[in-house]
Amino acid sequence: VGNYLALTGNRLAAEDLIYAGIATHYVKSENLDDLKSALAESTTSASADDPNGDCIAGVLMSFHDHNVDIEASFLSQNRADIDYAFDGKDTMEEIIDALESMGEDSQFGQSTLKTLNQMSPTSLKVTLEGLKRGSKLSSVGEALQMEYRMSQAFMREGSDFYEGIRAALVDKDGKPKWSPSSLEEVTDDIVQSHFEPLGDNELDVNAIGSAKL
Repeated sequence: VGNYLALTGNRLAAEDLIYAGIATHYVKSENLDDLKSALAESTTSASADDPNGDCIAGVLMSFHDHNVDIEASFLSQNRADIDYAFDGKDTMEEIIDALESMGEDSQFGQSTLKTLNQMSPTSLKVTLEGLKRGSKLSSVGEALQMEYRMSQAFMREGSDFYEGIRAALVDKDGKPKWSPSSLEEVTDDIVQSHFEPLGDNELDVNAIGSAKL
């Protein structure tokens, strides 16, 4: 699921967030002010009675909308197809092949292909590589350092980042001209260049700490 979300940028509804474990509770907008008040009151009371007690869980659960059906979520309904296309795939080409193999009758396969075909080929390959490398890192600092290197590479002059901004926000033609224009043209060297050390501009991991992932 993580690879699917990272590569497609698919937006998640409340039930998707809970299904994926990104969120634990869902509170309707009209109840947020009451939730804030309840949390503030509970925190104040707990601090006086039991400084180490968990005063949050009960409040959150009392405001949680139990009508959220995670089994009806998009991720749940399409989990088999998501796993088939994205789980354990080492390259973008493998993912594309898997989606194409679902056939023209697969709504998930066709819509996901359409989404990926609109993306920067370089960004897709770098993102997938970042996911694979990130899974092997042991601390938050290492992960942030890697992502900082990626961000600086994406900001280089002439990168697809600027072309994407032009097509979406400046000219608003919705027709970005990616360079390279296809996955096949994005070489391993291009991908690797997004993970190279930055020398004097390197993110100071020691200043971040060594919290474990």
